[in-house]
Amino acid sequence: MVFLSIGVVLGMKMGISQDFSQTPTHAHLNLIGGVWMFLAGLFYNANPQISSRLSGAHYLLSVVGIVGFIVGLYSEMSGQTWGEVPLMLGSTLTAVSLVLFAVIVFVGTRRA
Repeated sequence: MVFLSIGVVLGMKMGISQDFSQTPTHAHLNLIGGVWMFLAGLFYNANPQISSRLSGAHYLLSVVGIVGFIVGLYSEMSGQTWGEVPLMLGSTLTAVSLVLFAVIVFVGTRRA
């Protein structure tokens, strides 16, 4: 909810100022930080047999990845050059967390 709230506030700021240069940042915050994290939470709630260590690892990778990705993306969309490294690291961690989540979904829900 924190990432989704930040995304909504950013969207409101863009609307008020009529400066939509951060649209990619806003969209990624809402989609990855809001929708994807919410759906993962629903999945874990519906599948309590999933190891809490695996779900915790997924959560940690996701949060660290999203923070780096969004900070870097915001910087890049603002014309700053320092955001390239956090953007690359954050997007990589976010992709790794997606792969981990896919493995958790397929392995954790297969029938014995």
